Amino acid sequence: MTLLFLKIFGWLIAHTPEFLLHFTAWLLGPVVLLLPKRRQIVFSNLHHAFPKRARAWHRKIALKSSRRLIETGMLSLASPFMSDARLRRVARATPSFDAALARRIAENPESPGVIGTLHLAYWESLTWLALFTEYRGEVGVVFRPLKNNDLNAWIKSTRERHGLKLFSRRDGLFEIFRVMKRRGVISILFDQNAGHHGALTTFLGRVCSTTEFPGTLVEKYNARLTIIYPRRYGFWRIGYECVDIVTGGSAIDATIALNRWLENALSNDDNMCASWLWSHGRWRSQNWPTLRFRYHTKNDYLDADLAAHGFTRATMPRKTRVWVRFPSGEIAPAQLAAALPIFRDLRQSRPDTQLTLFAPAAALAALKPLIDDGTADYMRELPRGALASRCYFKKLRLEYPDVFVNLDESARADREAKSTRSPQRFGLVRPGQRRPRLTDVYEAPADFLATNPAPSVLWRKLFEHFGLPEEGKAESLKD
Repeated sequence: MTLLFLKIFGWLIAHTPEFLLHFTAWLLGPVVLLLPKRRQIVFSNLHHAFPKRARAWHRKIALKSSRRLIETGMLSLASPFMSDARLRRVARATPSFDAALARRIAENPESPGVIGTLHLAYWESLTWLALFTEYRGEVGVVFRPLKNNDLNAWIKSTRERHGLKLFSRRDGLFEIFRVMKRRGVISILFDQNAGHHGALTTFLGRVCSTTEFPGTLVEKYNARLTIIYPRRYGFWRIGYECVDIVTGGSAIDATIALNRWLENALSNDDNMCASWLWSHGRWRSQNWPTLRFRYHTKNDYLDADLAAHGFTRATMPRKTRVWVRFPSGEIAPAQLAAALPIFRDLRQSRPDTQLTLFAPAAALAALKPLIDDGTADYMRELPRGALASRCYFKKLRLEYPDVFVNLDESARADREAKSTRSPQRFGLVRPGQRRPRLTDVYEAPADFLATNPAPSVLWRKLFEHFGLPEEGKAESLKD
């Protein structure tokens, strides 16, 4: 039924006048930003990536990106029902593309190649490339298969229509290697949300997990690395651009070089920036709740990546926004002092953390050593009164925190934490207690609570539950 619906819908889009489709995308783009979760993702991504840009610029890019998301979806559905002649009216090869192809043919047409593709608007149109080139070597595209077998088979057949071969990430690995051995070309979408299978790097200053497969193929087969991407010139009007990427030949060099090129493109070209799909979850690979406060990855390229940007782990940008709210009531200075090592260990374990502490006025003096030694970035006084406090935290939602650790166990504090719209809200749950406004909780064992542990001990267990190494076992910063 899903496949039939998509075919009918795609046929209708393909036979609808383009000016009506353009108007539809213009209308529906803002609707994407009306969806609370999607709006939060878009503006959080933009605010983290470009914190110094004006809010008006964020809104402009968000709106353009959302409209281009609709344009891309409609073209993906319609293209199987469009003639080659019409596809050539939609897309064209630019001079950079023609020049790169001429260099490849002139220099070494038999060498294997790796194409890095970007998650930009119209990126699926790259399967039409055979319409715009005289290159007739073997070209394979790595894709992520769908769970619906019938739908997956139909999409695969439509994308192979112009001679490219699609290989599944799941079970096409050996076919990919065979293409490379035959000196063919493999195209791979590289992104910054590759999960456990990616490499730990940074992107636009934030720690992420980057697709390393393009770099692996470059190193293994001494392949040439290029980026091919569609540049939008208007509604359903694109030109293919091609850029040669110079690397040292290693997987690490290639992976970092791809990210560096994309960082520069997004930072300096508003057209490219608006075409990146900001409404997709980005930088999600290091945010598993129980591992939130430590790095976890298959391959660690972080030191090499930071060195390429002129940083070390000790000096790297702090862009993972962690907010910690202390209890509103009175806390003994000795207990606050005993809690300071928790945050120093957090600084060592996740040096990318931008740590903000919220505490009553009476507690600020005891926490000030964390500011003095650079462990914490900001310290803010909790407002007095329930209404003032609620309004205060609601206003802070435009700062887009990533993690809110609520050490105050009251329902009021949980409501305030939720009002910040932080995607992860952590806290401690005692037996028989419920804290539904938190996203993840540490369920303290009854026998442990029976020992009447000090607050600092409880807080340590809470942070350890969410990935902080045990006391004294946090990795030292690498200079």
